[in-house]
Amino acid sequence: MPNNSPQPRPADWPATEQSRWSIPISRLIMFLLSRYHVEGRENLPDPPYVFVSNHLSYFDIPATIPVTPPGIVGLAARKYKGTWMEPFFRLNALIWVTQFSADREALRAGLRVLEAGVVLGVAPEGTRSRTGGLIQGRSGAAFLATRANVPVVPAALYGTEKVLKHPRPKVIARVGKPFRLPEGRAKGEALEEYTERIMCAIAALLPEQYHGVYAGNPLIEEMAQIVR
Repeated sequence: MPNNSPQPRPADWPATEQSRWSIPISRLIMFLLSRYHVEGRENLPDPPYVFVSNHLSYFDIPATIPVTPPGIVGLAARKYKGTWMEPFFRLNALIWVTQFSADREALRAGLRVLEAGVVLGVAPEGTRSRTGGLIQGRSGAAFLATRANVPVVPAALYGTEKVLKHPRPKVIARVGKPFRLPEGRAKGEALEEYTERIMCAIAALLPEQYHGVYAGNPLIEEMAQIVR
């Protein structure tokens, strides 16, 4: 059975405390603005693991929180720190990260989270998709999962891009089954290969019109056999 109890926190915890109101607030937001449906939450294993999902909208945050365990720590772009968006991101405990860079400080913080037995949430694309489909994944999630030797749990969100643009659109948050990448200090081509596996696992949980740059990738069918 999944362990949904709050996770322990090390003395040098790199993130803020998750608000105890984050789950009810998120559920209320999604109920008011969409026809929100969750699938596959029973697939969540005991922590630690890296929870990965696609990124279509700011509303991915409240759509994700109800399907993840209490105490999850997410990564958030540093550019939003100090802006009107910061309270929105702080619905979860978080680590600030500089986008599109090898942010070693954020990677070390992410490893500390996993080593402490806590779930780390990562959007491997690194930014919101402007196309409505998956964009090229970045290697941070694969790096962290292999270095910490923890499972990867893929999730797919869709319909969030329609929130506030359509009256109460259908929004799906779908969690897949966990899988593992080879343990070790992967780099270069190996890290790219593992990132592709992560992205194709997410694609396997999405309708085809959301596959984006991974459309037609044969690895999607392979990962579908694992994560569905």
